[in-house]
Amino acid sequence: MGVIILAAFIILAFLFYSWSNPSSAVTNTNSEGSQMGQALLITLAGLNTIRLDGEIFTDPVFVSLTDFGVIIPPQPAGRRNPFLPTGTAN
Repeated sequence: MGVIILAAFIILAFLFYSWSNPSSAVTNTNSEGSQMGQALLITLAGLNTIRLDGEIFTDPVFVSLTDFGVIIPPQPAGRRNPFLPTGTAN
C-alpha cells in the first residue's frame, strides 16, 4: 500500500512540475539555440575572410617532405551478408 502511495505522489509531483512551468523549457532551448546560431555565424564570417596562398605547395621545404604512408594491399571480400548463419547461401 505504501508503494502505491509513493508512486502516486511521484506522479502527481511530476505532473504538477510539468504543468506549472511548461513554457520556460521551450524558451530556454530557443534562446540557447539562437545564441549558438549567432556564434556559428560569427565563426563562419571569420572563416570567409581567410585567404589561402598556394605558394606553400611549391616551397622547397614542402616539396622535400617524404611520404611514409603504408600501402594497404587489397583484401578478399567477406560474406555478402555477415549476419546470416554460417553455412547458408548468400
